[in-house]
Amino acid sequence: MKITEQQSKRIMALDVSGYGGYDSEIAEALGFTRESAKFYDAIDTNGNKYEFKKQASQQWIDVFKMSQMSDDEKKIPVLFFIHKEGKITEIYETNYKKLIKKMGMDSSDLQAINELYDREAITKSIQMKSPINYSSIKTFKKIWKKT
Repeated sequence: MKITEQQSKRIMALDVSGYGGYDSEIAEALGFTRESAKFYDAIDTNGNKYEFKKQASQQWIDVFKMSQMSDDEKKIPVLFFIHKEGKITEIYETNYKKLIKKMGMDSSDLQAINELYDREAITKSIQMKSPINYSSIKTFKKIWKKT
């Protein structure tokens, strides 16, 4: 994904401080349509799906959700919006497959997570999340930096 000058101006105008997800505001700034789906948050004008992650230093990822994904769903791009005091400073792009690998998991790990839920060792009302830090996120492709 390449950020246009117009998208860049709208991204710089955002304030994403606080606990809200701001997915609608981010989608609008990018010119995307906001969709609240299981594995993605928005769709661009070409029909491509995108997941948004907004964080200042550490992002918690729902590993059970990832254990439910098909191979095609693992190709969905994930955009990490890094912010300081609510102002987006960088955007990194990866996809779920690369994110899963970066988090040190493979298909057998995801299968084991799935089996815990199937055996009701963990109920679906309990979210199983794993952190990913900025040091790992910044190894993904940087597609935008505040100038």
